[in-house]
Amino acid sequence: MEFWREKNCRGYRGYRVSVAFLCGLFLFSVCGYGQLEPEDVLILVNENSPTSKYVAKLYRQYHSGISESQVLYLSGLTDCSGPASTAADEIITRNQYNQFIAEPVRDYLSDSNHPERITQIKVIITTAGMPYRIEDTDPAYANAIYPGGSNPSVISNNLRFIDAATVESELTCLWYSDYGSEPFGLENRMVNVYQGYRQSGISVFERMQPGSKTMQWTDALNISGDPPKIEGENGWGFPPVYGAINRSFNAGDMYLTARLDGPKDQGESAVFAVRAMLERAKRASDPDIGVNPAQSCVVIDDAPSKDFDHNRIYNLDASVNYIVYDPCTNQPPDAKSILIKDDYTETFTALTNDQVDEGQLNIESMDYGKYLAVMIDRRQNTRTTQQDLDDYAAADPNRDEYQGIISLATFGYNGDEGSSDDYLLTDGPGGEQLFNCVNGAVFTSIESLNAVTMFSDISTSPVAQGKIVDFIEIGGTGAIGHAFEPVSDAIIDNLFLYYNLLADEDGDGTADMAFVEAAFTAIPYLSWAEVVIGDPLMQIAYGPGQKAWTPLFGDVNNDGRVNYADIWLLKGRVGGVLNTTNPWKFELYDDLYDVNKDGRINYADVWLAKGNLGAVADW
Repeated sequence: MEFWREKNCRGYRGYRVSVAFLCGLFLFSVCGYGQLEPEDVLILVNENSPTSKYVAKLYRQYHSGISESQVLYLSGLTDCSGPASTAADEIITRNQYNQFIAEPVRDYLSDSNHPERITQIKVIITTAGMPYRIEDTDPAYANAIYPGGSNPSVISNNLRFIDAATVESELTCLWYSDYGSEPFGLENRMVNVYQGYRQSGISVFERMQPGSKTMQWTDALNISGDPPKIEGENGWGFPPVYGAINRSFNAGDMYLTARLDGPKDQGESAVFAVRAMLERAKRASDPDIGVNPAQSCVVIDDAPSKDFDHNRIYNLDASVNYIVYDPCTNQPPDAKSILIKDDYTETFTALTNDQVDEGQLNIESMDYGKYLAVMIDRRQNTRTTQQDLDDYAAADPNRDEYQGIISLATFGYNGDEGSSDDYLLTDGPGGEQLFNCVNGAVFTSIESLNAVTMFSDISTSPVAQGKIVDFIEIGGTGAIGHAFEPVSDAIIDNLFLYYNLLADEDGDGTADMAFVEAAFTAIPYLSWAEVVIGDPLMQIAYGPGQKAWTPLFGDVNNDGRVNYADIWLLKGRVGGVLNTTNPWKFELYDDLYDVNKDGRINYADVWLAKGNLGAVADW
């Protein structure tokens, strides 16, 4: 498929040497650059949650360039990852969000003693232990969000008036959501102006003082149903589908957000799952390990009888498949009419440049992904599993012995296979997990309720569906999910996500965009239901690869083996406690030393580690 670019990054073709030529040179210099750095990050911590404080500490161990001044401690919030936490603690009111999260973040960013923050910070990270679902302000829509669930009818029947959101999605538009001189208002969703970009890291977009330019918020006309909010003037298209023109709100006006959280049962902490995600992300980003295309596969498990993935993309004109940042044009460009596409088949075509054959399992390679395997399953009533990867590898001598997924897009519970909500954990060969994973694996599913709770032992309601935390449980590194019913046109666009996550167009051995950038080029709406979990700074490198990292029982120094060095180190940590107000015990705590994962390090852990002496990791 031929993809249109406003001005191609491989060279601006023009005959006049003037401003256009200079812009072309500048464009060439920025495309694929502007990478995110640790200094671009702000970490939010729930002061009342030991888990939240520990996760922030852990993240800074993995990214040592993040200073203590880039950690903001928030008071007044409940702990949703503690010994007594339940799914109800994951929910806050709009007033609580404004008072305890939004205003302190705005104060931090606009601190006159640190004027650089307002343009330097591009990524906001929330941490396990922080509530993340904001309930609707109208009691009539109370069931838009409730513990462990969301009522689809309440939202779909009142879409234009719903102001429920995730904390993470609301923080993306911190200065423009019902705040300041030109807010767009809380009701309804807002079109994500970063959606559909390629080779365009968030750092290349100009960041201006909030409120320094004029905005005009309108409704983009949907094909059916209620329209989302979009900035700019109405644009006419043919057929009569509206987008917007003369837009001012662009990607530089928003923040990219990610949450460091993962699976846990009630009464447990998420620190162990977060460690696994961060360790896998570090290894996937390390060229000495990285992702091996010969053992990795992008899996697109389509459901031919379903059409949920026919998405409407308001940020792109109907004739445009993606856009590349161009400093010589207004940002974002006009979108007079909207792009409509079948996301799953278009994702396969974008990655491989091949068309899909119906009724069969299609396997091709991704040129810009070092010939990474890409699989789309167009078989009726059939779930793609690890067996398909193993069969493919057995028939191709160039494939590595170990096979795993680097990306998975699936209809999940809503597919045509008649699956249960635990399909990720049990639908693989022999009733085992659905797939093996490699480090860096990322997940999306067309399931409305896949992120309504981070608790593994709570079923989603009113329908039990798969969860993004289940993917982390089987070895995943990141995921995008919906924290309440999002309606179908909010489905994640895998075309942008997986291309930007994996493509190495400049040939330096590392993907051109970080995970959080790839994620937000694929999310249709802001101020809505979505949440990204995983290390936002992960940037896939291509290397020898390995299985997804899992902790080795008793390997406290994380060197892949259990020996007496681990026992000696572990004894030095005895007395460490996670859930404590004692600062000495908290600083002594390390999750790798907590062998039985009970939140404290004692001689029971020493005894258990001794019982595993001689063990060697298989990653």
